[in-house]
Amino acid sequence: MTDISIGKAQRLTAPCPFALLTTLRDDGGTNVMAVSWWSYLSNHPPTLGACLSNKGLSGELIRKNGEFALCIPGEELRDAALRCGQCSGRTVDKAAEFGIPLEDAAQIAPKVVAGCRVVFECRLVDTKEVGDHTIYIAEPLAIRGDESVRALFAFDGYARLGSVTEC
Repeated sequence: MTDISIGKAQRLTAPCPFALLTTLRDDGGTNVMAVSWWSYLSNHPPTLGACLSNKGLSGELIRKNGEFALCIPGEELRDAALRCGQCSGRTVDKAAEFGIPLEDAAQIAPKVVAGCRVVFECRLVDTKEVGDHTIYIAEPLAIRGDESVRALFAFDGYARLGSVTEC
């Protein structure tokens, strides 16, 4: 992976793909969750938003630690990534259980998913509660990408994940 700009990251992730979000657990490990509700919010300054359920562990960890990563996995993680949306990080170490490869981040404490199309290492700057979800507004501290990796997209809700072909 190489360092890239927010504009380049937008091109590599359009249309908005499925992501694995990583956060630092209290035991120092890395929590992984499936998320499709994320978006670019601003180019100047670069800002992203991730919308998470108020019931989940990841939101608690983001509020506590002030950082997270959005990792856009490739096709080789399809099955493991789908399973991340089917259980809670409160009871399952998803990276270990599902064989999700992790590597050290450049700017944040939680590890990031290895072999991704794009990884955004983010610092929390604000939150906005919206009904039963909260939008976590973040500044990317580091953005890395690999154009050779094909991103995954969620189809039929989270019923299946797959890549898309060029239009």
